Amino acid sequence: MSTQTSGTVADAVPSPREHHRHAAPRSAPAGATLSRAVLSEWTKLRSLRSTWWTLVIALGLAVGFAALLAAVVSNPDAQQPQGGPGANGLADPVGIALASSTFSTLVLGVLGALVVAGEYATGSISSSLMALPRRWPLVVAKVSVLLALLVPFALVLSTACLWVAGLVYGDAATIDWASSDTWLAVLGNCAYLVAVALLGMGLGLLFRTTAAAITVLAAVVFVAPPLLGLVTWDWVVAINDHLPGAAGTSLASTTGGTLSSLDAWLTLLGWAAVPVLAGALVLQRRDA
Repeated sequence: MSTQTSGTVADAVPSPREHHRHAAPRSAPAGATLSRAVLSEWTKLRSLRSTWWTLVIALGLAVGFAALLAAVVSNPDAQQPQGGPGANGLADPVGIALASSTFSTLVLGVLGALVVAGEYATGSISSSLMALPRRWPLVVAKVSVLLALLVPFALVLSTACLWVAGLVYGDAATIDWASSDTWLAVLGNCAYLVAVALLGMGLGLLFRTTAAAITVLAAVVFVAPPLLGLVTWDWVVAINDHLPGAAGTSLASTTGGTLSSLDAWLTLLGWAAVPVLAGALVLQRRDA
């Protein structure tokens, strides 16, 4: 009888090999969907005071410099060989007003870098990857949340710059709010701001440290253009013309720039998408 019982128990308990063969493959925890990941990333982003302080600083810089630039170029006693007052007023009052948001691009780029690098600094990236082991959806969630926050913010910032500059221009120029060129310039400026923020996120994914991401971001957006502008070689000029700043200037102007509209849009798309995709590939291949 004991032998029969022993055999029954042995049959009831599967061997380790059989258990491994019949066990379901490990996957994401129950409920770990893309929508939940987006909600989680939004909760993390909006709960940080640094997020809102960053937006306040970016808006304050843009509006402040819009007023300053408008005051300078509308001064009839100042020397303005390009874009200054002429017989018909300012050559490009919209472009001058939107140029003030250039000073906010670094701030938004830092915000994009912090979305990723900040988690590496605190170690919370491990919790994010445990909750969502498939890493591509995590990147998609972060990009979606950043876009949802910055697209309307960039629209508000650009419109505020135009409104403040229009008040300061006085009789020197007027902002034609009914013109399609004005709103195309606003959309182009929004694309520039968002692209730089995504560039910062991509650099955060690649370098995993805020300092390195900000250093490279500042070099690409602010340091490289004036340095490359000193070189007259054709291939260097071509590189300089396809940096984010040149593309943003071409789109945020009613008189055009160094790039056509299509080239400028494609350039911004490349600077926004390529670093994020490269960072996602690196995140997929290495440990947190």
